[in-house]
Amino acid sequence: MAGALTFAAAMAPLPLSAQSATPPPGCEAFLTIQYKGCLASIYWRCSAAPDGITWEATYGEDGPISVSTYNDEFQWLDTFFFFDGSRQRIADEGPKPASLSELLETGENVYDFTTAEVGPDGMERTQYAGIDRLTGDTKTVSGEELLITEFATVARDPETGEIRHTTEGNQYVLAEERLFLLGTDSWSENGVTEESDYSPVEILRPGDKTFGKTKPRYECGAVDL
Repeated sequence: MAGALTFAAAMAPLPLSAQSATPPPGCEAFLTIQYKGCLASIYWRCSAAPDGITWEATYGEDGPISVSTYNDEFQWLDTFFFFDGSRQRIADEGPKPASLSELLETGENVYDFTTAEVGPDGMERTQYAGIDRLTGDTKTVSGEELLITEFATVARDPETGEIRHTTEGNQYVLAEERLFLLGTDSWSENGVTEESDYSPVEILRPGDKTFGKTKPRYECGAVDL
C-alpha cells in the first residue's frame, strides 16, 4: 500500500467535477471497457502521479456514476460518487492491503483494510476482509486474455465486528495493465441476496473505433455507436 505522502499525491488530480470521459491535463486514457449491465468505464494515468496510480470513471446510461483511484497493486484508494456527492476513502491500510502481485505470483491474495465514507448522512467506517483466488481459467475479450478469479468479501462494522454485508463471485484480471475488471457477484445483506453480472463485453484501446465512448452499449437499450 502506498504511504501517506504517496496517497496524498495520488488524490490530488482526482477530477471530482468531471462530467465527461476527458482526463485532466497531464493525464492520458489508455483503456475503455464496455460491460454487461449497462456500464462502461474509462481508465487513465497521470504523469504527475506516482507510478501505477490508475483512475477509473464509471458511467451508466444517464451519465457518470463514480470516479475511483487504485494503486499499482490494485488496492482501492478512493471513490467519488456523483449521485449524492459522497466520497469513500481508505482510512486504514490494515494488516493486509490487497496485493495483485501476490495474487499473480501465488494464485491467492488475502486482504483486510478499512474505509471511511463521507456523505449526506455523515461518516461511516467499514472493514473489508476477504480473499481473491485465480481459478486457472482464462477468457478472451476483444483479443485480450483475462485471468478469471473467484473472490469472497465480508464487510463489518470495525468497532463491533457486526457483519454488514457479504459479497462473492468472479472477476477478471487484465494482467498486462494490472487491473481487475468486473464480473459476476452475489451480494447478501440482512438476509436478502442480489445477483449481478457486469462481465466485460468489449475492451478498447486507443485507436479502436469506439475508444473513449462511455455511453453503455449492452443490456440497457443504448444505441450502438
